[in-house]
Amino acid sequence: MFTLSDLPYDYNALEPHLDEATMKVHHDKHHKGYTDKLNAALEKYPEWLEKPIEEVLGSLDSVPEDARKAVQNNGGGYYHHSLFWKMMSPDGGG
Repeated sequence: MFTLSDLPYDYNALEPHLDEATMKVHHDKHHKGYTDKLNAALEKYPEWLEKPIEEVLGSLDSVPEDARKAVQNNGGGYYHHSLFWKMMSPDGGG
């Protein structure tokens, strides 16, 4: 199952560039929504829930057709947000 990981820093750590409210919306609503919908789309196909998201997205043609569009959309959002948190830093750069 895909999980919503904690932010690697406090919600307000990127201020003044990104405020705490924006970070909470993106993490607690958007990223959580993508995570929940991705898991729901693959609920009938537990073997796909055991794979890394990169493998799932790289094998979309093999994802069962009835789940494919939801996996594409929500898996993409899940992956994007997972990268997003890691690329930003309170210290900048890197």
